[in-house]
Amino acid sequence: MVRLNRWAELVLLGFARISMGLQFQAVGALGPLLVGPLVPDYTGLGSLIGAYSLAGVVLALPAGWLLARFGDGRILRLGLLLMTLGGLAMAAAPGFWSAMAGRLVSGGGSALLTIACAKLVLDRFAGRSLAPAMGVMLSAWPIGIALALLLLPLFGEAWRMGLLAAALLCAAGLLAIAWGVPAERPAAASAPRAGRLLPGEWLPLLTVGALWATYNAAYAVVLGFLPAFLVAAGESAASAGAVASLVGWAILPLLPLGGALAERLGRPLLACGLCMAAMAAALLALLAGAPSALALIGFGLLAGPPASLIMALLGRVLSAESRAFGVGIHYMMFYGGLALLPPLAGWLRDRTGSPAAPMLGAVGFLLLSLVLLAAIGWQLRPAQRLARMG
Repeated sequence: MVRLNRWAELVLLGFARISMGLQFQAVGALGPLLVGPLVPDYTGLGSLIGAYSLAGVVLALPAGWLLARFGDGRILRLGLLLMTLGGLAMAAAPGFWSAMAGRLVSGGGSALLTIACAKLVLDRFAGRSLAPAMGVMLSAWPIGIALALLLLPLFGEAWRMGLLAAALLCAAGLLAIAWGVPAERPAAASAPRAGRLLPGEWLPLLTVGALWATYNAAYAVVLGFLPAFLVAAGESAASAGAVASLVGWAILPLLPLGGALAERLGRPLLACGLCMAAMAAALLALLAGAPSALALIGFGLLAGPPASLIMALLGRVLSAESRAFGVGIHYMMFYGGLALLPPLAGWLRDRTGSPAAPMLGAVGFLLLSLVLLAAIGWQLRPAQRLARMG
């Protein structure tokens, strides 16, 4: 195996996360074609979308122990192997429950990949290089989502080939990681600390975790149900996927840079709230008949800054000694939200019969995010006052 520098390794991690984004979005991109042949209704489609995150609820907390015990490279390989096997099983699934099993396996692999990638970037980058490195890593996932929306609907009635293509891209990611990222366990690895938080950290951590979950659920619901919404409005499946992919492309410019700009302006919470309120307004404009391309580009562009701003809040509410356990709790809530909220949006679609219902559900999730953001601002005020006094 070759020995690459940290930036070359980051490129390989980015490629692996592109495969994860494409596999995650495969169900939503092919959604109108799956209802009937593979899933019984839109509640089932939402459940299949959410199942990709369900295994993360179980794996988030023990993932740190797995990384310490077996090494980052081995867990990366295991994650991509599970994604490949689960994707192949789903492509061959004869019905809903076998597809659900494959989706859970691949989702478990994606959880391992997500946490291992975050740790690798934190281990290899520090200081001024950390923010751009994190931006590159975070940007890879929406690239995969956009590619899924753009390319997978082109398979049309041969939707199984689209699912197979997603699995094969995960296999390519596995080969890339096996080629360029060391598998050995670091010699200095130590046993993980016992999990605990300081007394005042629980409430802020749970609030930030709920905010991250609702914000990401809104984004996932839009991506998952937007193609079906556009098809119901008269678009072809391929055209709907291409238009929906604008959300994934539009998030890229401000995802690595928007949070840093907001921090420099000195009002990161206000900037985060304004962006999320504008995201909700863009969805309402779409439902009111605004040009879909304009509304979706606006939604995607404004979705960029909150991502890094919310993750920065995680660093503010956790002390160094409780960070490992706290991050596990944070990701457990994140995966729980992505597992539970998309099925709720699908239930709204089935209950009302309206293709717009999931979009309204996403608006509701964003409004809840604004409430949680205000709660975080209130919780952080004592710390801010102490900082000014110091």
